[in-house]
This record gives sequence, C-alpha cells and structure tokens, in this order.
Amino acid sequence: MTLSLFDRLTQQRLGKIYIFPTKAGWGFILLLLLLLVLSINFENNLAFALTFFLVGLFVVAILYTYSNLLGVHLVRATSQACFAGEQAGFSLMVSGTASDRREKEHQQLQVSWVGDLTSVSMNSVVVDLVESSQVPVELSVPTKHRGWVEPPKVKIQTVFPLGLFRSWCYQQLSCKALVYPAPVASQHLPATAGSGGQGGLTTQSGSDDFSELKRFEAGMSPQHIAWKVYARGQGLHAKRFASRQDMDIWLDYDAWPDASQEMRLSRLCYWVLKFHREDRCYGVRLPGREWPPARGEHHRLQVLQALALFGKESSE
Repeated sequence: MTLSLFDRLTQQRLGKIYIFPTKAGWGFILLLLLLLVLSINFENNLAFALTFFLVGLFVVAILYTYSNLLGVHLVRATSQACFAGEQAGFSLMVSGTASDRREKEHQQLQVSWVGDLTSVSMNSVVVDLVESSQVPVELSVPTKHRGWVEPPKVKIQTVFPLGLFRSWCYQQLSCKALVYPAPVASQHLPATAGSGGQGGLTTQSGSDDFSELKRFEAGMSPQHIAWKVYARGQGLHAKRFASRQDMDIWLDYDAWPDASQEMRLSRLCYWVLKFHREDRCYGVRLPGREWPPARGEHHRLQVLQALALFGKESSE
C-alpha cells in the first residue's frame, strides 16, 4: 500500500485535523506576493487594497476549510462477508457535530481509504452533511485470501469552500470483514455417510411415486387396487407407492486426500452453497470438529465461518 507524502509526514494520527494549501492555494500565494511587489513598486493604493483584500480572503478560507471538517467523525461501521477474490464491503456512518445547538453544515466531504487502493470500485465518496446530521457511505476493499480482513484507516478530507486549502483527518474502523474460501466446483460429490455409515437414498412407504404391483392381501386399501390389471385377467393386485428420502449427507475434509488445504476448503464451500440452494440436509466434518446434518441459513453461515477461519484461529 503506497502512502502519500502528507500521509507519511502526519503519521496518520487519529483525531487530528491537518490543513495545507492545495496547488491552487500555492498559486494564490504566488499571486499575492506578485501583487504586493507591484503595489510597493508603483505605490498604488488600489493595488494595495486589492492585495490586502485577497490576503483577508485567504485567511478566511483557512478558517472555513478547517471549520468545515471540525466535528466530523465516524459513529458506526459494519462489514459484509464475501468470498476470496471479491470486494469486502464496509458500511460507514459519517456524522457531523453533535454538540452544537443548531446543526452545522459540512459540505463536500471526501471519504476514502488511506493509501493506494486503485482497484477498488468505490475508492472515494463525496458526501454533504446539510439536510441530515448523518450520511451512510459504502466503501470496499479487495480480498485475496480467506479469513479476517481489516480495513485501512479512513481519510476524510475537504477543500470547501474555495479549494485553496485541503483539510483532512484520519478515522479508524472498529470492525473487520470475514472472507470465505472461493468456491471451486469438483467433478463428483465427495463420499457421503448416513447414520449407518452408508450414503445414498432410501425408500419408504408413502404416496409420492408408483413403485410396484403387489398381489392384493387382506388389510390393503381397496383404493390401491389395480382394476385395469384385474380386468386383463391377471389377478387382483394393489399398487404400491413409495417416496424417496435423502439420507444425511456428510461433507468430509478428508474426501480429497491429494488436494491442498485451500482446495479442500474451496470444494467444501462449493458443496455447502449448492446443498443450501437445493435446501438439502448436510453435515460437515473438519479435523477436530463436525457439524451435524442440518439445513437453513444459520447452518450455512456457521459452516462458512468455520471454513474461513480453519487453521487461522490458532495462528492468530
């Protein structure tokens, strides 16, 4: 991450407000010096008046630019989880001065990360605190690996009202985003196991699909009698119906012994997302931990968090 010259000189101290002339400000200073020299050289009162007027305007610009940023801070920040390779989103709430009896307006505030994050789709956002004392801001950070990602410091700056000075401060977020493994599809479903050690499907009595014809016996429902078969002279038979029920599916970390750790986690992530979309019951086994077969959003988030932090909790 590349820091600008001013970011390095100011040491990014939190809560401090810095102010420095912009390029236009340095040009304005040069203009004032030239006007002062011309005024002294030609002893022209109008030139002196213009010079002093512009100097006063210059000083007022310092005060207004500094005041425009005074009291601005972040009151709340939340994060959104993502998969490795995607953008981790952060929702910030920028707030203005809360101690004033009347709401103070803060205009043209630029909110961005500290450093060079040119690959971020929303590298900076400009907001105004005019009609509301709080404004939401969305920023994102690129991710490469799973686990927790901590965002850089937030830089809030402004050049309002004349653009002659730039005032800025730094804020630190108190949240971090969780990055799940990037899902990678595998060619086949890993070995599954039910409660009896065998996976697959089981057949049980039901009324979903036709299964077979069975010779009619006492106690069977007359509604299931196959009258067409009886009319052909093949005897009295009853239709048997059955429903197919998935047994508990287990996704095992050891199902791919030749794959690397990251590839195993990515494949597990793929099957977790697939079974969740299909609303199927599944369990997950990781070395030292397992999650019994279940379904639903809570189960999915639990498993994905475990995959994201696998092998990192102890190291951190």
